Amino acid sequence: MEPETPTAWPVRRRMPDLAALDEPTRATVIAAVARLRTLDDVFADRVLTLIRRHVPGYAVLSDDDIRASARRFMSILVSELSSLRVPDAALRKRLSDHAIERAARGLPLTVLTIGYQLGSREMLALFDEVAAEVALPPDLLLAVHDSTWEFSNEASAVFARVQHDLALEHAHFDAERRSAFAAGVLSGTLPLERINRDAHAFGLATQAHHVAVAVRADSAEDAAAIRRAIAVALHTSADRLLLAQVGTVLGFIAPRAPKSVAGHLTAVGPSLPLDQLDTSFEEAVLVLETATRFSMSGIVRLSDLGPRPLVLSDAHTAERLSARHLAPLDAAGRSSAEIEETARTYLACDQDVREVASILGVHPNTVRYRVNRFQQLTGLDLHRTEDLVTSWWLLNRRRD
Repeated sequence: MEPETPTAWPVRRRMPDLAALDEPTRATVIAAVARLRTLDDVFADRVLTLIRRHVPGYAVLSDDDIRASARRFMSILVSELSSLRVPDAALRKRLSDHAIERAARGLPLTVLTIGYQLGSREMLALFDEVAAEVALPPDLLLAVHDSTWEFSNEASAVFARVQHDLALEHAHFDAERRSAFAAGVLSGTLPLERINRDAHAFGLATQAHHVAVAVRADSAEDAAAIRRAIAVALHTSADRLLLAQVGTVLGFIAPRAPKSVAGHLTAVGPSLPLDQLDTSFEEAVLVLETATRFSMSGIVRLSDLGPRPLVLSDAHTAERLSARHLAPLDAAGRSSAEIEETARTYLACDQDVREVASILGVHPNTVRYRVNRFQQLTGLDLHRTEDLVTSWWLLNRRRD
């Protein structure tokens, strides 16, 4: 139970101690309580009339349900009046439970708040009638008015907190559903019937084409930043994105490829129907791994990579070719690193000797010497297409 604190309820006028009242006043309070207990049906009918007239949101509840709720409301207030107590923590718990139950029944909690305010007003009107009958002292009448409105105000605050908590819970549940759907589609583990059944819930047309987007996040904060950046790029809100962590990659289902994602290498697969999007995501992951290896940036597609993906494939073949061609280079001593770097830059610059010399800060003749030395040591002739491709492949596999 929530601990009671002096500031938990906004008190304007404390209820007097019943035991401290003189006998005639105490008898008057007891008489008022007894009279009010006989009027619960009258109060329930009045509240029902008010609600049906002024609060259409209560249409989800039956007349009997509203009457029963009004009687419980009156019982709470009369019980407090019988001992001249102000509302306490136990009442807050009851209010919270009542709000959760009503929300589950489909009653908006803003509507419930209005109903409680109307109930408080009608309760005070009825109490004024009874107070006049039993001649309740004016000071005590004012204290009861204050306490009743304190109860109504606290009820409004409790309902607002419950509404906030339910909204967060709903958002969390919706995010989990979206993540599970995205993970199933991108990994290819979600059956076609499930895709067709659930796609519409997320605003997706099953026959429309979508793209898979792959990004690697280094931390939870980085993932949140990527999510915001993707949302901006797609002109949508971040909470509407379909994304999931699939292995080490953050995957998105997008209606189209983003044009740019500020500050993040982003791989995009081909546009395909939802039930084939795992193929798109598989390609996007390959693109992401390759682009990362080559320190690329921005939006990258498979068509942007050229032969670079070959560098990441067939490790066994690469090892045998390395042993055959690069082992003599490695054995060349201190100059081997310079020769290798020059050969790699030479291939990256389309064999433009002057450009290589400018990049490395050496004389063009030095470039020519090192390239020739590379060919001598490796047995690879860079004027032959097959040897050139093999050289490019092997050298780029050895990148740090």
